Amino acid sequence: MIYRRKLLAALGTTWSFGVFAEQHAVKIWDVIIVGSGVAGLSAACSALQAGAKSVLILEKGPVVGGHSILSTGYVAGVDRKRQEKLGIKDSPELMLQNMLDIGGGKNDYELAKIVCDNSESVINWLEDLGVKWDDRIFQTVAGLHPRSHITSLVRAGYDYVMALLQYAVNHGATLKLKTKVTGLITENGTVKGVIVQNINGMSQEFIGKTVILATGGFTANVELRTRYDPRLGEIFPTTANPFGSTFDGATGDGLLMALELGAATKDAEYLQLIPFWGGRLLDYVGGDIYVNIVGKRFVNEAASWKEVSEAILQQPQCEMWAITDSQSQKGASLGIKLIKKVIKKANTVEEMALEMKVSPKVLKQTLDEYNSNARIGLDPLYGKNLFTQTIDRPPYYFGKEKLGVHFCCGGIKFNKNAQVVKTNGAIIPRLYVCGEASGGPHGHDRMGELL
Repeated sequence: MIYRRKLLAALGTTWSFGVFAEQHAVKIWDVIIVGSGVAGLSAACSALQAGAKSVLILEKGPVVGGHSILSTGYVAGVDRKRQEKLGIKDSPELMLQNMLDIGGGKNDYELAKIVCDNSESVINWLEDLGVKWDDRIFQTVAGLHPRSHITSLVRAGYDYVMALLQYAVNHGATLKLKTKVTGLITENGTVKGVIVQNINGMSQEFIGKTVILATGGFTANVELRTRYDPRLGEIFPTTANPFGSTFDGATGDGLLMALELGAATKDAEYLQLIPFWGGRLLDYVGGDIYVNIVGKRFVNEAASWKEVSEAILQQPQCEMWAITDSQSQKGASLGIKLIKKVIKKANTVEEMALEMKVSPKVLKQTLDEYNSNARIGLDPLYGKNLFTQTIDRPPYYFGKEKLGVHFCCGGIKFNKNAQVVKTNGAIIPRLYVCGEASGGPHGHDRMGELL
């Protein structure tokens, strides 16, 4: 999360650092981090910069990065240096208002304000750690304003993870893969460490002065997600594992462990659905349109994901078509989608309509109306006002889309110092949370794209 550096920097006031102690041949780590996605690695880098001498990162998966390394996502943040060069006006106040609008006003205001007030310093911090931003600034789908940064349209998540990992390891952090944390060690209500199952299936304890849960969300845990939103049964895949053929570690491990200690949740019932592994090829606004199975638009493509997903759920078979053309900047999924025939190409609108089994007349009228609106920059039908192009330059790229469970907007309740909060309002000493495992800043939907 983009607010992670500032929240975790605050932890430096409570840590007692120094050369790690040895008691009965057991190493006491300054910081133990559970999870190696962008949130966990950011926590590691922040801890090291705050003075931690021994940082342990535990990852249950076989590779580093969690969902983050699979992402082609952007990082939203005010960046006046780059934005002003492109004629974009922005401010933390505007970003906060956008975040509250997207979140339906259900956001924890104090936490959302921390996100926005510190977003510019975090963009610069990531750059200092080795992230190399593209010179362009995008308005992502559901972003409401052009403030989203990316390294590459092809492998952004990989870039973020590798930059953070390199810094953390170069500055002394220890990473252990295939090491699943199965429980938290406590003494008189204070967290003292973690219990893990290692690569050999053996249990082991790691003792630490601070434990940070960066385990991600629970999108891959069908039982847990239906506990919070009964609609989200097995018919919905996750966007990280759309075909059920790969490892998806987002099973809510951190949430379940925190609940055992009496932790409260915030907004856990709000899970984000997005169309992702079908016909949609773009993560930015203005280069594609969504049409239903009769070839008509039905939503503002720049609206929040909650609004878009709710509109898709109202369509027959809960599906749509996504259409773009040769002018758009497509992501890394294009090649594999073409190979798998998820995406098709057509040289004319008529050819595309035939493949889609819709009326050529209706589809042509839809595109003509959209392109007319794009030329004047306003869509009177659905209120869209950001267009990067018309969609009239063949070949056309199109494919059918359904929804996948993408992101947990809520999770473990925490305060401005990233401390886990119990149902009675007290904190759990020495236990912290960050990233998708946490709940509070987003409200009922995440402002896209906000890593």
